[in-house]
This record gives sequence, structure tokens and C-alpha cells, in this order.
Amino acid sequence: MVGVTFVKKQNQSARRKAIADRKKQHAKFIQETLNKWDTSGTGALNFEELRNWLTDITEQKTKPDDGEVKWVQSMANFAKAGLAKERGGEASTVLEASVLPEDFKLAAQAWMSYVDSKEEIDAMFKKFDKDHSAYLDKPQLAELLTALNEGEPVPDAEVDWVLSTSDTLGNGVITPPELSKALSLWYAREPDEGTKLPTIEKPNEKMTTTSVIKVVPSKRANQSSRRKEIVEKKKKHKQFIKDTLDKWDKSGTGALSFEELQNWLSDISAGEKATEDEVHWVQVMAQKEKVLVGTFKKKEDLFDASVLPEDFVAAVEVWMAYKDSKEEIEAMFAKYDTDGSDSLDREQLKSLLKDLNDGVDPEDGEVDWVFTNADQLGNGAITKPELKKALGLWYARDDGDSSGRTASVGGDPIAAAAAAAPPPAAAAAPAAPAAPAKPIKTAAVTLEELKSIKRVNQAARRKDIARKREARSDFIQETLAKWDKSGTGALTFEELKAWLSDNSVGGPATDDEVKWIASLANMDKIKDKAMAASASVLPQDFVAAAKAWMAYKESKDEIEAVFAKFDTDQSGALDKAQLTQLLKKLNDDVAPNDSEVDWVMENADQIGNGQITKPELSKATALWFALVDSDGNEEAAKAAVAAPPKEEAKPAPAAAPAAAPAAAATPQGATTGQPVKATPACGGCS
Repeated sequence: MVGVTFVKKQNQSARRKAIADRKKQHAKFIQETLNKWDTSGTGALNFEELRNWLTDITEQKTKPDDGEVKWVQSMANFAKAGLAKERGGEASTVLEASVLPEDFKLAAQAWMSYVDSKEEIDAMFKKFDKDHSAYLDKPQLAELLTALNEGEPVPDAEVDWVLSTSDTLGNGVITPPELSKALSLWYAREPDEGTKLPTIEKPNEKMTTTSVIKVVPSKRANQSSRRKEIVEKKKKHKQFIKDTLDKWDKSGTGALSFEELQNWLSDISAGEKATEDEVHWVQVMAQKEKVLVGTFKKKEDLFDASVLPEDFVAAVEVWMAYKDSKEEIEAMFAKYDTDGSDSLDREQLKSLLKDLNDGVDPEDGEVDWVFTNADQLGNGAITKPELKKALGLWYARDDGDSSGRTASVGGDPIAAAAAAAPPPAAAAAPAAPAAPAKPIKTAAVTLEELKSIKRVNQAARRKDIARKREARSDFIQETLAKWDKSGTGALTFEELKAWLSDNSVGGPATDDEVKWIASLANMDKIKDKAMAASASVLPQDFVAAAKAWMAYKESKDEIEAVFAKFDTDQSGALDKAQLTQLLKKLNDDVAPNDSEVDWVMENADQIGNGQITKPELSKATALWFALVDSDGNEEAAKAAVAAPPKEEAKPAPAAAPAAAPAAAATPQGATTGQPVKATPACGGCS
């Protein structure tokens, strides 16, 4: 903890001072603006006062017209109008209200950004405001957007979206100051994105502080080129779909039935007929996104449904990737499909995985996990097109966490497809595929490449994991044998206290320390802090408990020194007032806000007794610095403190057997304190 203090204190204090200076400057800016321009003495700027102020802050002393003043009012009051509308009030009344001091900066930013691009905006208006009404209606805006889109007509929905989102004044047209926002929205928007947005949105930073952005000519050129490229891709996609339907949609339904899909896939693969399993698999893979959103509720719906045009590209991509590796898949099936069923049952899959694992038997949970998630058809077997998925799962899976990922989907292709990785993105549609002499090569890694690249490393890694599991198991059994006096298969409060006391230097563990360890071990299982602190610690949590305890003991001397200074009543814990004094000292004697102290107290009080005990002090300090570092963003601060270290601690070296935990690596920012008693029992299970 003290290490963190020394490293960060100077930088953090400087940052807080900078924040305080900015606040003072902002307050001064507000006060000077009110003193000079609030001639009515209302504590805000009315319409004419706002006009005078806006005129004065521009270098050219540009006087805004009525429409421009209304627009600045609307920009400054936009968030408040959104809240008013959300709560059933009248948004337009709020938009036209006087500008309050807290919105002066926003009003100034909007006005200065608009003035900066006014010459360009006026030129556009002169060209497209053909009735000289000083605003653009929907047809005129559509004409402008079409010109920006290299002459390609803009879909009606896109025009509506730009119009409704840019119309800050809510009068159904685009005024000159609103045009800047319209252009920004147009260039930043992704084609085919969403639907029409409401005129008044909920308050958010994107719709307030950065709503008016000058359109840079170079950006406009790049964006227009990009949109033209997207238009070309859309044309190719449409042509690909049309050609496919013309040739293969014999039933004229506008989609491909099972038989039509089978004929199409067979034609793509040089006339080799696709099997029923292969066609069903393509149906699942091509329509995976529909599975995820719940379009299909059961496998019959999925297999009976025709493949729609929007899924043609995905169907081609998954089929060609499969065909590219089919020769290797056939070779594997010839070896492990011992009954010639053209599919692998669980035992046959297990034999395959054993060979891939250098003859080491995979655990049943691992086999079940691969089998369940690779069985995308839900028929209780691994078919040829599913084998590559099974191999990918085996090589890519996190061997250290089989329990959390063995989610049963009950042999359901819908759930299996939802669990699978999505097909390659269909950004650019291929031309209608001709019948090649041999399968087209894709970017997919072949099975042989997977084996040659990963096999040696994966096998070694899995052996290392097996050794760690064995060491972990031995550590747990030794700990239970020595300290589980009650025979419950876990450590009660007193048993935990005895275990921790045996593995520390400088006296037995206190009740608060034992509660802290218990709460850390049980926090994911028991939400109530007090209950978690008094519950028994289960065997699977022994290693985590040991690491937390040893890390705490390494910095206990420094913690004791801090407590000697701020625990003025010598209660062994810091109350809110004492914690406030500690945080003030860390903050170069600048007192923290009351809400900041409450937040640190609430989140550092692991055992739930309303105080900061000695083992909780490190977290309290870390939370404080994280809060400062995130400019008061509490969620970001919590995430920063909760984040794991960037590098794993190296396993402790083995030593003579003893029923004590391995010393954890010193936490980031902590410094090594007094020597720690040798604790080698779980040296290999980190």
C-alpha cells in the first residue's frame, strides 16, 4: 500500500490540483459572463442578452440572427429538453428558455464551431435553398445528400434520420446552424444503420458537447469515396443474389429449399453431391444470426426453412471453407469412424482427442464440452462438417476452466448454433461461383496446419496444466488432513484462523483478518458481506485464500505504521472520520468530498462492519487513487482496482513438504516487508 502511495501520490495530487484549477477558471468564466451580460439580473441569459454575448465573443463581432440565437438556446438546453420530454413535459418550452450558467460553456462551443464553418454552410444553402426560405425541407435535404453521395439517391429512411436528428429546434426543417450537424451525421453514419431517431434524445455527450462539428473538406472527400465503394459492393451483392436465384430457385419462391440448396452446393464443389448432413449443417451455419435472435425455436423449423437471399453469402463462405479441408476430414474419419456411420460418437471422438493429446486421456468433462458445442446439428454425433469445429474447440479452449464452459445445450442445433462462433463477415459478396476443378482456397487454416502448428505446444501446455492440477489437489488434501478437525470437508472460522496463524510471522491471525480472508473466498458465492465473512471456506478456495493472506502479510508492517497514525482511538479499525483524515493526507492536505469518502468506505469494507480494518486498508488506498485517476468515475475506478495484474505471478519454487500455502507475488505497488515463513505446499498449483 505504501509503495502505491509513494509512486502515485505526487502525480495524483498534481492532477487533482489541475482539476481544481479548471473548476476555478470555469467558475470565474461564469461569474464574469453574468456580471457583464446578465443585465436583467435573473442569474441567466435571456434571448437578447444571449445575442449580445454571442456577438461579443466572436473575433469578427458576428451578430447572430434570431434563428441562430434560437439554435444556440436549443443546443445549450438540449439535455434539459430531453429530460422534460422523457418525463411528459413540453420539450419546445425548455429549448427556448434562458440559458443557465452551467450551460454557458456549451453555448459558446456550439456558436464558435458554427461561426467557424459559416462560410461553407452559407454556400451550401445558397445552392440548395431554392425557394430562399432560409431553411431546407426534406426534398431539399435529400437533394443535398444525393450530391454528397456522388449522385447516388439516398434512401428515404436515411434522409428522415438525418432530418429528425439534426432538427434541434424541432420545426421539421434544417436551418443554417443545423446544417453543420446534419453534415456531420451524414459523414459519420454507417450505411443501413438503424431507424429514424426522435427529435429530442435523452441527454448524452454525443448529442450535446460535440453536436456541431466543422466538416473538413478532406474528410468529406474520403467519406464520399468510402460510401461510393459501399454502393458498388451493394450492387455486386444484389447481382450475386439475382444470379443465384435465377439459376437455382426452380420453385420460384424467392429462396432456396433443401433440394435447391443441395443442388447449388453440389455445383459449387465440382459436381460432388452434398450429403444431407452437409446441407443441414450449411442451413445451421448460414442462418446462425437468426438462431441467436430466436427466429427458430426448434430444429424442425430450422431444417424445414428455405435459405433466404440475405444468407446466400454466408452459405457460400462456410461451404467453401469446409470443402477446402474435406480431404483431411475424410482421412480422419477413415481412422476413427470405426463403424462406418459417417459420424463420430462420443467414444470415437474421445479416441481422436486422446491421439491429439499425445496419448493422454482427455477428461470426461472436456470430451462432453467439445462434443456438445461441436454438435451443431443436434443429432448426438459429430458429422464430417462438424469435425473441424470440434478440433478448433479442442485446440482453442481454456484448459483451466472446463467447469464454467460445459454448458449443456441438450443436443439442440438451435442452442448449439448459438454457442458457436459466427460465420465470416459478409462484407463483400463474391460473384456467383462457377464449378471449379478443385476446391477454392480460402483463408481458413486447414486441419493439418492446425495440428502441425499447435500440437507440440498444446500437448506440453496440457501436461503442465495436469501437473498443476495434481499439485493443487495434493495441497488441498494436505490442508484438509491437517486443519479440518471437524471433518466437514471445509475450514470453519476457527480452523481457518488456526491455518492462517500457523503460516504467519508476528503473531496469530486476528478475527478481522480471518473474516477478511473468508469474505474474499466466499464473495462470489455469498452476496451478503457479513455472511460471507463468517462462512466456512471450501477446498476450491484454499489457494486463493492462501495467496491473499501471504500478500497481506508481506505489507502488514507498513499497514501497522499507517494505523498507528490514523487509528487515534486504537480500535484496530478506521471509522469514516479517520478514513477522511487518511485520504486528506494522501491528497496533499486537500480534503476529499464527503461522497468520495463514503464511496471508498463502502467498496473497501469487505467484511461489512462499516469500518476499514487493517487488511482492507490496501484496497481503500487503491480505490482512492483509482478514483482520482479516473476523474471521479466510480465504475471505472472499481474496474481498475478489480482488474487482474497484467502478468501472472510466477509459481513459487518447490520446497520441503508443509501444510502451508505458497507465497503469492507481491501485489502491484506493494513493497516487501518482513521475511515470510516458508510456505511451499502449493508451489506448483498457481
